[in-house]
Amino acid sequence: MTACRLLVILQLCIAIVCGRIHNINIVSDRREIIPLANFGLTKDGFVDFQVTDLIIKDNIDAKYGIVVESSQTQTASQYVETHINICRPKSIAFFDKHPKILNLLLDKDDPPKLINEDMSQYGAVKWDISNLKLTDLLTENTSPDALFKVEHSPTNNSYSFHFQLEVKPEDEGQFTFYFYRCPREPTSYRTTVDYLFSAVITAKNGESFLSAGEKPLTFLYTVMGIVYFGMFWLWMKVMIHYSDNLFKIHYLMAALVFAKFLACILHAIDYYFIASHGTPDEAWAILWYIIHLVRGMLLFISLALIGMGFAFIKHVLSYNEKLVLMTVVPLQILANVAYIIIDSSEEAELNYGTWKKILIFVDLLCCGAIIFPVMWSIRHLQQATERSDNKTTLVLSQLKLFRHFYILVVVYIYITRIALKFMEVVLPFQLAWCTNFMDEIATIAFFLITGWNFRPYISNPYYKVVEEDDDMEMESMIESDTLRNRTHADEEDDTTLA
Repeated sequence: MTACRLLVILQLCIAIVCGRIHNINIVSDRREIIPLANFGLTKDGFVDFQVTDLIIKDNIDAKYGIVVESSQTQTASQYVETHINICRPKSIAFFDKHPKILNLLLDKDDPPKLINEDMSQYGAVKWDISNLKLTDLLTENTSPDALFKVEHSPTNNSYSFHFQLEVKPEDEGQFTFYFYRCPREPTSYRTTVDYLFSAVITAKNGESFLSAGEKPLTFLYTVMGIVYFGMFWLWMKVMIHYSDNLFKIHYLMAALVFAKFLACILHAIDYYFIASHGTPDEAWAILWYIIHLVRGMLLFISLALIGMGFAFIKHVLSYNEKLVLMTVVPLQILANVAYIIIDSSEEAELNYGTWKKILIFVDLLCCGAIIFPVMWSIRHLQQATERSDNKTTLVLSQLKLFRHFYILVVVYIYITRIALKFMEVVLPFQLAWCTNFMDEIATIAFFLITGWNFRPYISNPYYKVVEEDDDMEMESMIESDTLRNRTHADEEDDTTLA
């Protein structure tokens, strides 16, 4: 029943997502500036922007318009939201570097039209848009300084317009499109907002619907899928060769690598359909989301169990360790649901930013949770070194191995959760795929090092630890039984003498 509900949720998400053809509907949103789409355009790229309906039902005096921003990095698109107030441009701050900004203001006077407002007068960088082919498709006028025609329906007070933007080499960049609604009176913010905005945005680079920084991703994930399959094949050979030394965790690690292989292949197929048709194929996309969910759960469960030393140094989990597992699994499900919602939603949706924050917060919680078992294992081993007599060398070797694993996990989390975010900020928009590449390289390195340390080899230090720990437990049990028998015999002798 739960699986059926998950499939229904996934189908609804796929029905919403539109790949690089964005279908946007905004209803009575109080936000001043609403991001619509974000796309990297090169010299052969163009955007078709069609506002099908802008229906104004309230009597609030407000400005409506479209903002186009161009920057050289994929994250600088937040500049308009954080530094430049379109609604009150006279309060704009002067900075050394600004993205290029094009402000198309809706003039509702008869006849209605879009006015290309010069933002340089407010301190923004002057954008020489003479290189852009900005075409009003309602009038077929290609002059960027001309007024754009707007169709108006008095029946429902609806406005619509349609224009295209073609990019030349001088204006390549990461283009972000915004819709804004600015009440002229401050008191208007406390009144009921009633309007409808519907638009279709189609962006392409040549024949591909992918952004400039996403073009190599189909090939990248295909190659990475082949690499993960090779790792899975190699791991299976090791498991078959040393089948007498296998633990359950080894099968779990094999399942994780195979799930990662499937995820990469399905991700590549997903990008292929988006590049070709502008939208993902529903069946393949659902499979990708399911495998992504399974892969995330397997990763964190495997890391948690290895950090606990399960099957290697002990066969029973403590209460705290079980609590970690019961916490990590639901959090991972929540994180993957948040990822699916983000990936299948438009930026303009009101809850888009909320789910993005939930994803980041929950993912960091999971990363923090899997570190605790490793720390507990290290503390347990440190205490064991103080108590052990003839096993000190063995416990120290075990302690050293767990410290190495702790460092490995921390470095992996830092690279994939923090360092890559800094890369997104500094990398040019054409190289956005490098963050995906570095993420996969870090994951491959992490898998290889972890697999080498935990391989089911007869001389593996972890395997030796298990054998000798078991011997220690057996010796302790024998000594305890012997002492108990001696005590019982002495008591019987005392009774007889009495």
